[in-house]
Amino acid sequence: MKVNNNNKPVSFKGLVPALVLKELAKQNTIEARKLLNSCRGFNAAYRGAQTVNPDKIAREMQEKFHINCDFGNNPLIASFFALTANIFHKLGFAKPTNAFFKDLRGSSYFNALGLCTIQKNDAELFRRFGMNFPAGSVIINKAYNWENIPYIMKEQKSINHLSTSHFLSTFIHEFVHNAHLENLKKKYSNAADVMQSLRTRFTNYDTIYTLEKETSRYGSTSPCEMIAEEMTELIVDSLDPETIRPNEMIFKLLRKREPNFMDKLIDASWNGNLQEINRLVNLKARVSNIMYNRNRYNNLY
Repeated sequence: MKVNNNNKPVSFKGLVPALVLKELAKQNTIEARKLLNSCRGFNAAYRGAQTVNPDKIAREMQEKFHINCDFGNNPLIASFFALTANIFHKLGFAKPTNAFFKDLRGSSYFNALGLCTIQKNDAELFRRFGMNFPAGSVIINKAYNWENIPYIMKEQKSINHLSTSHFLSTFIHEFVHNAHLENLKKKYSNAADVMQSLRTRFTNYDTIYTLEKETSRYGSTSPCEMIAEEMTELIVDSLDPETIRPNEMIFKLLRKREPNFMDKLIDASWNGNLQEINRLVNLKARVSNIMYNRNRYNNLY
């Protein structure tokens, strides 16, 4: 997940201040309520992390979910990974086999909050770390100040770069990429190649415009990122603000409420149906052209 760094956030230095929470509570908007729930959840996770033993969390993640973890001895990151793994376990989605906290500066991924490896041999990661990471590894970027993540996500959501301002968005987004890859493995022997094809950028203006409204600017870049951004938003909106656990019925209900075009595009992308993706995009373009020409005709005198 890449961020737009045009705005430089000011650090909260830990807990989101009570004054900020109070101001959010006064705002009668859906987005303000979502951000308030996220900030409260972050504060709870931050307080809990003060007594967390990262090594113990790593052992529990290995025993319960078979995830090999390296948290860089950071209790907050360990807590975020554990929360996300439990969310995906509850929803029945595949979880990554590896979870790492690495400094991505010095690589082309330096601007990313996190990433999910698609295939074992990534030349850029090998150049930076001198090692290969297994396909489906989730790597969170140590270069960012994760105590400041509520503010970072707030800024990214405010410019519609990302679909949600939740403090776990990066972790969920990268876990979705892995779940997507695992789903493709059930259908294709060359799943990594199919996943790579799904990273091809959208070029049709009507599709990009629709996806920017339905997901985010980042989600409008490619089928792969559209899936990650849209699923992240659906998962976040299904979370109980107190427990940060998903409600499966709410998640399924939100998924069913997707507009027709989005519903079909999500299914096609999730299943790696490139032919159907192209058909939907081309159909979207044809319908838009028909509507444009019809309106143009109606406006002639």
